[in-house]
Amino acid sequence: MSPVLSGWFGKVRSLALILCLGMSAMVWPAAAGPDDQAPATAAEATGLGETTEFDEHLGDFVPGDIVLTDEDGNQVDLASFIDKPTILSLVYYSCPGICTPLLNEVADVLGKSGLDPAQQPFQLLTVSFEPTDDHEMARTKRENYLKQVGRDLPPETWRFFTGDAENIGRLTSAVGFRYKRAGGEYLHPGGLIMLSPEGKIVRYLYGIQFLPFDFEMGIYEAAQGKVTPTTARLLRFCFSYDPAAKTYVFNLAKVVGSVMFVSVLFFLGFLLFTTRFHRGRKGQAHGRT
Repeated sequence: MSPVLSGWFGKVRSLALILCLGMSAMVWPAAAGPDDQAPATAAEATGLGETTEFDEHLGDFVPGDIVLTDEDGNQVDLASFIDKPTILSLVYYSCPGICTPLLNEVADVLGKSGLDPAQQPFQLLTVSFEPTDDHEMARTKRENYLKQVGRDLPPETWRFFTGDAENIGRLTSAVGFRYKRAGGEYLHPGGLIMLSPEGKIVRYLYGIQFLPFDFEMGIYEAAQGKVTPTTARLLRFCFSYDPAAKTYVFNLAKVVGSVMFVSVLFFLGFLLFTTRFHRGRKGQAHGRT
């Protein structure tokens, strides 16, 4: 690539990034108050609808009276076991897509990290959003993934749960997890939700790959109850989730369209300015004569 083309491409790429950040700020403004929000439909109120994404609820609290079923078939409410920094993952246990890579990554990062539940209390909660999944499936998953971590951890460090449709709906709605049916399967986003010991949503980690540093920082921030804006959310304007590829991909059409739109606005503004400028000069010239 010639130096001229390389320089031009670099400028276009920089402009695209600036547009992504600027337009994402317009598309995802600060969280609206209760009076600013439109009434949710029945599907939206449960997280099950026509979209597959996270709708961030940073700073909100997960209801403590949500009832789930643990690996032994016991029904427990969230308030009884969210008493420490918590990493929440939403999957379904028969998922043929991103659920397994997500949990594999969590096990891998947990095994490599220096996090010690005895020194820095924390826990992981994996909840199935498929109402037909049962506690035996949850128990099997728990046994397998605790072995996969590759180091000794107290069994209560990573818990697996199921629930009925009503309580699953309340949980997915509370954390902004949006998913939809596709035949006998689900299309859904991948990511983790960090909760404080009080159940406050403090951070989102998107995708199915995580840096150990982000993983550990999420724990420490959750312990302090510190809400951290998600950089990925600002850039989400530039990326779209591809269910077929099971990953997030750069949305070139959206970015190019945005660049063209802004370029047209600048061009029209330039024409308007120069037209007024020349008319003003002509008026001054006629005034002197």
